[in-house]
Amino acid sequence: MPVVFDDWISQSINLKRQCQKIRGCTISDRTWYDWERIAGAVYAQGSKVSERKYTQEQTKMLLCLAWYRKQYPKKKVTYRSLRDYFQANEFLLEEVFSKYCEQVNSGEAFVADEVKTSKEKIALSEVKKCCDRILNREISRNCWASWKQYLGIPKYERYVDEGKAALLTYMACWRQDHPTKKFPSVTQMLVMMRHWSRRAMSIETSSSAKMWHRWHMSGCQGRELHLYLAACGYRVSPRTLYKWGDFSKRRHYSVSELSQWKQKASQRRTA
Repeated sequence: MPVVFDDWISQSINLKRQCQKIRGCTISDRTWYDWERIAGAVYAQGSKVSERKYTQEQTKMLLCLAWYRKQYPKKKVTYRSLRDYFQANEFLLEEVFSKYCEQVNSGEAFVADEVKTSKEKIALSEVKKCCDRILNREISRNCWASWKQYLGIPKYERYVDEGKAALLTYMACWRQDHPTKKFPSVTQMLVMMRHWSRRAMSIETSSSAKMWHRWHMSGCQGRELHLYLAACGYRVSPRTLYKWGDFSKRRHYSVSELSQWKQKASQRRTA
């Protein structure tokens, strides 16, 4: 018989059991009560705790808290910091939830994808080149080491996953926009990276707010046109621009011409 995932996981006894599997250890009743308070799920329901049911949002927050505690066992967590962490990692949790539901209904044992396959690694030297391009200067060795330390990357690590690489490039964008300000927390940066203006950006096409302002005021060179289009929400490679015709990396495009390229990208997307 197929399992209705939302109804099954919302039951307190099932949810607690899954949180224990995620965390990898037993969760005491007192700890579970604290988790309920952090997730905003403490209220009288007129039934036993073992028979309690949670809303869909509370269920996801508790599962997210179990994952958070596995990664950061001793770090202080509040409702707001948990929500920021949940929003930053929501796409990953949704994938795990849907995969779990499919495998439970099929009768197979559940193993998350991140356990089965290792993530693709990116060379830190390539990431640094992208950061140098964003800042328009070479980042010093000490500065680069402090950035890696801020993200918890080992000192002599040569490769990182795509998530850490994206964070490093976003730090370069943040530093260009705010030269003297302190970096926000990693969780806050993950939330800010989800802004609509960065959806089409990759590590190679990341740009800062200062670059965006400069393009809007004085146009850009042809070699930066794909960066401008990425900031507008269109993922287009230089090779594609050549196919569209009348494109040169050496040419300077005015603000009105950039508007025409943006309109062309919009038409190509809807075509």
